[in-house]
Amino acid sequence: MLETPANAKTQIREAVAAVGAKGLDATVVAVEDALVQAWLMQRRGVLGARDVPDFVDAVVSALKKIAPPPPKKVKFSEPLRKILPLAEENVRPAADVALLLLALQQVGDFTEVTDKKRKDYELFLDDWRRMTWESAKITDWSKFRELVFKDGKERALEGRLSRDSAIAVLEATHKRRTDNISPIPDVSMLACARCGGLRGRDRVLCGTCKGTFCTKCLGPTADLCLADYAARYAPIDAETRQKIAADVRAMLKEFKLDAYTRNDSFARALKERGVDVTFVDTAPIEGQESEGAHGRVKFMIRDRESPTTKRALFGALARAHFRNAGVETDPLRTDLFVELCLGLPIEDALRSSAVAK
Repeated sequence: MLETPANAKTQIREAVAAVGAKGLDATVVAVEDALVQAWLMQRRGVLGARDVPDFVDAVVSALKKIAPPPPKKVKFSEPLRKILPLAEENVRPAADVALLLLALQQVGDFTEVTDKKRKDYELFLDDWRRMTWESAKITDWSKFRELVFKDGKERALEGRLSRDSAIAVLEATHKRRTDNISPIPDVSMLACARCGGLRGRDRVLCGTCKGTFCTKCLGPTADLCLADYAARYAPIDAETRQKIAADVRAMLKEFKLDAYTRNDSFARALKERGVDVTFVDTAPIEGQESEGAHGRVKFMIRDRESPTTKRALFGALARAHFRNAGVETDPLRTDLFVELCLGLPIEDALRSSAVAK
């Protein structure tokens, strides 16, 4: 059991150095084992997101010795490159090497890595695939998929890793290297911890449960998943939450509102609820309420078609709703009203987290 990323890099370098003596099969298995350990370290916080780029760079540099890029010119004076054999049962570990490298690139912080370096990683994956095909005498993608999927299309390893997504990326990379225009599919190596989806490359780590989620299953704050974000509304009893949800559905249907409706429609809806909206550029971005004439409420806000403005307008509607119903305004209930107006499945998230417990 490796304890640090440095141990994983050392194991990979030693395996590559011994390829002549032990053969390609043993090297591929050792490299895969080291990357598995590195992935587990990353999931448990030992290998930080900002440390991943250096780790990936060191691994790619070491593996280039057994999977070099194709020569730009063929020189007959140089000796022929020796192709080491690879058993068919080790094609799956070789493919998992690419899968784990892609997964690490997805969860690491590569914002400071140059485009040239990222392109280098992309080309290396095709070199690794080419080395695997030549060594195992694979001639087409159907045969490659058949050998890789013998143990299933996914690998459970502190989350669900998709071999199918990895092969889709490898195939697209190979085509792009040929025609220079083929797009790389927007798929994830790591399944979302909530919906299980693989579409969309972006994944974010929840600061509470440490699960990795797609952008659709995140809360409004990027550091929490939807389930942990919805937990703040658990103190409100289920009956009250259901009543608020029913009131929200009725209001949205009556005034034909959603998160993309223009501000003037919100102003008309608020006017019917006793709130006069004034759009002023000097108003706070979150809006400002004050007492108006004849018992009405005056709400000042900037006229911006932005998510912050929509949230503020829904907040004004929530407060007006509770005032008209004779209910004391509670910040937590007001926030719940706004979240439901914005379409967040709060009740589903609370129900799923209760079942998980």
